Amino acid sequence: MRLPLTLRIAYHGFRAGMTGLLVALIAWLVFIPATPQERAALGAGIGQERPVGLPQMRMARALVHFAPDRAARMLSRASNGEISPQLAGMLLRDLAAGPVQRKEAFERVVVAPPEPDQAPARQVGGAKFLRTDN
Repeated sequence: MRLPLTLRIAYHGFRAGMTGLLVALIAWLVFIPATPQERAALGAGIGQERPVGLPQMRMARALVHFAPDRAARMLSRASNGEISPQLAGMLLRDLAAGPVQRKEAFERVVVAPPEPDQAPARQVGGAKFLRTDN
């Protein structure tokens, strides 16, 4: 039994549209050079067109933009519940921001230097072994 012509045209049109969308997505992930904002987020130089981590960052940006909650739940489920959906969402957002921006966020945290009046750690030279009484 053959489907009517209108349904076959609709099916093949839908299939062609989905194929085109998939080709465009793969081309954006792999072949399109990095924008200046992406290069800055990845800490790449001016002449570097495809810095390390660009496809992963773009995929995370797409997941965070289109389906953040669902992507976080799927990532949590894929880890067999070892990470919560909230933590998975935070990881995806951090990956989408890029490693340089995460590093700058950590650099803003001020760590107090050690007090100078503390006694220095004692240096003990050589290996030390324990003897047991038999």
